[in-house]
Amino acid sequence: MQHLLPLFPFIQKSKSDFEYENKLLHKVTLTGKINSDETTVNLFEYTEDTNAKFAELKNNLINLLLDENINTVVNELKSKAESTIDILIRNLFERTADVGFLATDTQIIDFLRGEGISKKELHNRLHEYVLKYSVYNEIVIFDTKGEVKINLNADNSISTTNDEIIAQTLASDSYVERYAYTDIFKAQKKTLTYTQKIVDGNVTIGVLCLCFKFDDELYRIFENLKTPHETILLVENSKIIASNNPQQYPLEDTFQYAEDKYAKEKFTLIKNSFAVSAKTNGYQGYSGLPWSAVLIKENKHSQVDATTPLMQRSFMNAEISKIIEHADYIIADLGDIIINGELIAAKRRMYILNPILDNLRSISLSLLETIKNAGNNLESLVQQSLKFNLESSSNSSMDIMDRNLYERANDSRWWALTPLFIEELSSETPNSKKLNSVLEYINGLYTVYTNLFIYDKNGKIVASSTEPGIIGKNIRSDAVTKTLQNKNTQHYFVSEFEKTEFYNNEPTYIYHASINNATTNVGGITVVFDSTVEFLAILNDSFTTNSKGSSLFIDNKGMVISSTNALFEKTSLFPLDANLLNEVTTQESYYGIVTLHEKSFLLASTRSKGYREYKVSDNYRNSVIALTLLEI
Repeated sequence: MQHLLPLFPFIQKSKSDFEYENKLLHKVTLTGKINSDETTVNLFEYTEDTNAKFAELKNNLINLLLDENINTVVNELKSKAESTIDILIRNLFERTADVGFLATDTQIIDFLRGEGISKKELHNRLHEYVLKYSVYNEIVIFDTKGEVKINLNADNSISTTNDEIIAQTLASDSYVERYAYTDIFKAQKKTLTYTQKIVDGNVTIGVLCLCFKFDDELYRIFENLKTPHETILLVENSKIIASNNPQQYPLEDTFQYAEDKYAKEKFTLIKNSFAVSAKTNGYQGYSGLPWSAVLIKENKHSQVDATTPLMQRSFMNAEISKIIEHADYIIADLGDIIINGELIAAKRRMYILNPILDNLRSISLSLLETIKNAGNNLESLVQQSLKFNLESSSNSSMDIMDRNLYERANDSRWWALTPLFIEELSSETPNSKKLNSVLEYINGLYTVYTNLFIYDKNGKIVASSTEPGIIGKNIRSDAVTKTLQNKNTQHYFVSEFEKTEFYNNEPTYIYHASINNATTNVGGITVVFDSTVEFLAILNDSFTTNSKGSSLFIDNKGMVISSTNALFEKTSLFPLDANLLNEVTTQESYYGIVTLHEKSFLLASTRSKGYREYKVSDNYRNSVIALTLLEI
């Protein structure tokens, strides 16, 4: 990998210093031999051997420096590339569920049949949908011939489509996902669409099309992950389809990626910059379109310079320590030889050797200093790499949690608008069988919930998707009270993270949304989030836990919400002192060393920022902090 040496100025300088000092050592050794007699010449022959040993050490250390620097840069880029594509894929997985469920909406079906609902009423209903699922900028409903029956976006003038996606969707028993130009949304160069046929009984009566805010979403992902001097691309079949640096990497440009065959870690060089590509690992069997994310870091910013160690404890690996230890032994032996030489020179009055021996001592110490500086660079590199890994892990897990719970807020509010729910709760005796049937169908599609249930205006449970035994019980909580008083279809209410009978007496979040008939509140719907499974999956996906590493979510009081480490149980208090807990829970991020259970850990934290309107501009606030720990 010597061809990569110019990319790392510090390593190149270290190599030049080694070579210069080795040449000086060689010259001084020759001078010593010339001016020696038979007794002292052996001293300088040993010095020649020392020179050869230093040369070998130099080669080993330079290779190690180069290898570690490349691995650090590449691993950081790889981590971000994987996060970019996997966060996007998680989001789009939700969209596949959206289009499948919305295509079964009874009011859409009634509208296409020409029964029971006007175009204006359906338009209002679709508007409610995008108020909640704010990732869409257009919804279009077609008949089977491609004629537009209704579309939501007033700025998108469309009456019919010739796009082959209509025929493809009609021929499919599932959704169709495509990113391409379409006359369905002519104002956009390309549109990410999700389409599904609409079926009434056994008869196909239309096609539903959801248009995803692709550019907006990629901007959000890029902004959350990028650092200065980095470029993030999304590539499909060697074509750039998204870029945070379109001046240098324009959309639709061809992007060729060929990995360096000499490197252990897979990367390529583009314009003398490191580039790493990653494809998705998939999410619940969904892998999306054939996309890959590419992270590019400018050459001049790829160097990790030697700095003051971030911590007193050494993180040098065994190979680095062995090289420095070997150099110490060589210098010590050489020092003994120089002292012996000085004694012999004094005894035999060969004073000409004294300046030569002084030079040898100076050069050998300089060589040792160069080696130790290189070792410090490696130690600093390891520490900075650990810091990056922990910080990016906490940031990723927090972002994914916010995005996940954004969907839960959407689901509860949208399902509260189900016409059957409104109709049944408006009657004196709601038909539990009908309600149960719909709840069971929804819960079968959305498996992140252990139960969905509905209660009337008095708080009495009248239907449940998985626990018929709770029907007839009265539910009481602050969230229920607020739900039954609310008439705003954008508001939702969430329980504290606490133990509940509706989740096997384990702690979780329960989301509530009001069911309203016009201006009258007739009840509410509750979704019981499977927090144990979902939060643990997020933490495990965001950080490779092992015997020394772990990840957690805590609230602003330090209560553990989820943990990969049995030392930190759910609902227990995370054992930080009050001052440090305040620092961790009030800052956007934190990094440092902490002592827990008489052990030292590196700790990185990220505070929840919310996602889109969720916990940003809506009626809900809940402070959560993601932590990653590594025992040291």
